Order: sequence, then C-alpha cells, then structure tokens
Amino acid sequence: MAVILNEWLKLIDKEYLRDFIVKGGSAVKFVVADDAGIAALDAGLVGQAAEHGLLFARVNSADVKLHMMQQIFFAVSRQIDWEADAQHFVEGLFQRQGYRWPHPGEPVVLKDLAEANQTDATILNRDFKKWLTRELMQDTNMAQDFRLAVTQLCINRLAPADHGGETVAPILQWVRGELRLLGPLKHASIYAKITRHNARAMLRSLCRWLILAGHAGLFLVIDIRCLTRTAPAEEGMLRYTSGAVMDAYEVLRQLIDDADMFEHFFVAVFANHAFIGDDRKRSVSAYTALKMRIWDDVRAKAKDNPLAPMVVIEHGVG
Repeated sequence: MAVILNEWLKLIDKEYLRDFIVKGGSAVKFVVADDAGIAALDAGLVGQAAEHGLLFARVNSADVKLHMMQQIFFAVSRQIDWEADAQHFVEGLFQRQGYRWPHPGEPVVLKDLAEANQTDATILNRDFKKWLTRELMQDTNMAQDFRLAVTQLCINRLAPADHGGETVAPILQWVRGELRLLGPLKHASIYAKITRHNARAMLRSLCRWLILAGHAGLFLVIDIRCLTRTAPAEEGMLRYTSGAVMDAYEVLRQLIDDADMFEHFFVAVFANHAFIGDDRKRSVSAYTALKMRIWDDVRAKAKDNPLAPMVVIEHGVG
C-alpha cells in the first residue's frame, strides 16, 4: 500500500510547490522510505525546489541536535548567504525608488552611489534609512531582534570596504549559533541569544526575510533517521537518548501546529521504517501527540493517500 516515489514527487510539485507554497502557504510532510528511496527523494526535491525558486536546506539528525529547536535554526542559517540576500534586498530597494545601482551584486559606498545618481549623499542616506524603517523595521512578521540584525546587514552594503566587518561578523555569528558573548551586538541593540524559546519565531522571521530577499520560500528537509537508531553511534554521529527522542518529536509536533504561522515554507521529514515500527521508546508510537497529527485514522484498503501527512514510499514509476 506504499506510494510510488515518482507519483508522490509529482503530486507534491502540483499540489504544493507550484502554487500553494510560492503563494504564501506552508506544509509539513513525513516520508518513510529505505535509504535508497530517501536518496532518490532528496535528489528529486532539490530539483523541484530550484525550479520554483525555493531555497533548499537540509538538517540531519546525525549531526544536528533535533531536540533543540535553536540548533535546527542555526543549521538552516549556516546554509544561507546572508550578505548576498542583503545585497539583493538593498539593490531592489534603491531600484524601486528609481535609483541606479552602479555595480550590481557588489556593495557600493554611499558617496559613490550618490554620485552615480547625481544626488546629495546626506539626503540619500536619510532616505535610505527611512526606506529600511518602513520595509524592515516596521514589518512585524519578523521578530524584533531579527529585524535589527538584517537591517544592520543592509546598512553595511553601503559601508566603505575597510569598515563594517566588525559590525557584520558578530551578527552572522549570532544567527549561526557561533557567538559566545553578546557584547559585540550592543551596537545593533540586540541583547538576547537565540534559544529554544525564540528559535521558532526566528525561523518564521527567516521565511519572511527570504521572500523580501528575492527567494520564493524555504524548502527544508529534516532527516530523523538517527532518532530511531539503537546501534552504537558511529564516529561523528550524534546518539539520542530516549528522552532526547521524545523532545525531538515534540519539536516536530510544534512545527506542525505552527505551520499556519509560517509563510512560503515546506518541510519534508525523512524517516526510516523504524519510525513506524514497534519500538515503544523510539518509534512515533512512543509520542502520541505527534502520532495523532500524522497518522491517518481512516485508510483506504487498496491504496494509501499520497497527500496524507505521512506516506510510505517505494521505488517505481508513477
């Protein structure tokens, strides 16, 4: 009763990626398959995400602590070119106001930008900050600290080449989970770390920012196969206690429940057959709150529903 791999990919493309996600929707899907099937799914989804302009990111339970939401955010953040996105946003901001960006794709000093557009640098700087305030700082779809961070990244696109590095580096370290002390962020008025308490808000903010930066949305693959692993962990691979597994399932449950608060966001959770197996400590049956959200109460006798929250995939041509 499994769903054919190619059939599922076509349906996800047609029913979600092509229209629903790129127009602002969000969804979380669980896919159960063997290792070969997951590899084929991953390759297919990468191509679909690229076709629709979605930024593709992977989070693997083998090297990311899935029971800590902030670690998921940091893992996604490390796959994003924050400065390139800020560059794209700033260029678009000036172009929408009728100004020419003299060197597309590159930072331009404010003085040179003003000269290229035959305008006064002081007035241009004042207007630039006004536009940033309207389009970033007043956008309440993003958390305040997130807004402060990306605003600083945007301001830096007009900084001299020998200035601004000491301003941007701490912000990039902060969004990537690499900043130990918050002192370097005082200039940006950021005084809190990204923790499990605010990580989902930061991920929602990121989805919003990616749209402003020119992407169609975020396609996130979360590989949870290590959660059900009972054998000793291999070198470099995380080992989850049964308690950590339950915490990771709770993180996934929260993502499902918060889906309507996200925009332009698709999550594909990759699992192996042990996830739907009989292990009462590590399978989804060990955490009823998650199982109730993804397990179909009513199933057809002849065929599984390919658009169900969780599907079992097999190889084949649909």
